[in-house]
Amino acid sequence: MTIANKVVLITEASSGIEAATAKILASQGAKVVLGARRESKLQQLTVEIKAAGGQATYQVTDVTNPQASQDLVQLAQAEFGQLDVAFFNARLMPNSPSSQLHVAEWEQMVDVNLKGILYGIDAVLPVFTAQKHGQIITTSSVAGLKAYPGGGGRFMELLNGPCAT
Repeated sequence: MTIANKVVLITEASSGIEAATAKILASQGAKVVLGARRESKLQQLTVEIKAAGGQATYQVTDVTNPQASQDLVQLAQAEFGQLDVAFFNARLMPNSPSSQLHVAEWEQMVDVNLKGILYGIDAVLPVFTAQKHGQIITTSSVAGLKAYPGGGGRFMELLNGPCAT
């Protein structure tokens, strides 16, 4: 199976493993649709991909806004005529002990890590159903499975079951 000519949507694509993934996929012939909040980094990544001979487009995207996910999918369709893969990467992890009860951080984590993916699924599923194909990929951090000092491990334990320390 080849990735050439597949259209791949990537959230939180402006840096890190997501940006590296976009570059690799584009170098192998994929058409990448990049979404993240930092426009200058999205712009730079798009320029780099195009300069290397790849195809890319971007849109500033906040995954906590359902319409932003819809708009990113619409961009993929308008620019490339289809969407084959949705790679949902946006995530965050509070870096404070759960005992500090930073409820606002927990709410933001749920908004990004859970609702952001659900909004993305809501946006891509009708397209994938109409096309009769499509793949959804999500990533996670080991921090969701293993407790570490100051990492809100007890909170994660409540969500995921006992964690090894």
